[in-house]
Amino acid sequence: MRCFIGVPVTGELASTSAVLANGLPAATPVRNLHMTLAFLGNCRPEQLELLNSELAQLAQQSSPFAMYFTQCEPFPASEGPFLALTGEPSAALSHLHQQLNERLAGLGFERESRRFRPHITLAKPGHAQPTKTGEWLLAVDTLWLYESQLDANGRPTYTSLSLFPFSCP
Repeated sequence: MRCFIGVPVTGELASTSAVLANGLPAATPVRNLHMTLAFLGNCRPEQLELLNSELAQLAQQSSPFAMYFTQCEPFPASEGPFLALTGEPSAALSHLHQQLNERLAGLGFERESRRFRPHITLAKPGHAQPTKTGEWLLAVDTLWLYESQLDANGRPTYTSLSLFPFSCP
């Protein structure tokens, strides 16, 4: 099964994201909104067992924090193909991402070669959209292990396999 680790987008940010993507083709369904921390690819059941243990430990050692997104812009480049909320990672997010990658490498997962660019994909409109500035807040207080399944048209559906609330004050 194809898996990734992320932070769900809920509440006010989910509502705002839906408004920003309203009317665009291939808008991300609200239930699929998330910020990816690590894409794992295909995982075997025995890997998931070890992964759940590592994620539980990491969450126990992590404190909640906020991630601020400041742009709604074409992503990953100026021509898209996606529209996303983007922002610079905070020190807390950078630390969490580093700790997560170290644990994943210890389990035999490949490290991502691209620089981590926190974003929330809102749509795949097919053409560049104008950039908007603002301040959109994501509460980072839980890690989710997701499964990604593609339908017959190649559209993904994300299902939470497990979640790990942060428990360090």
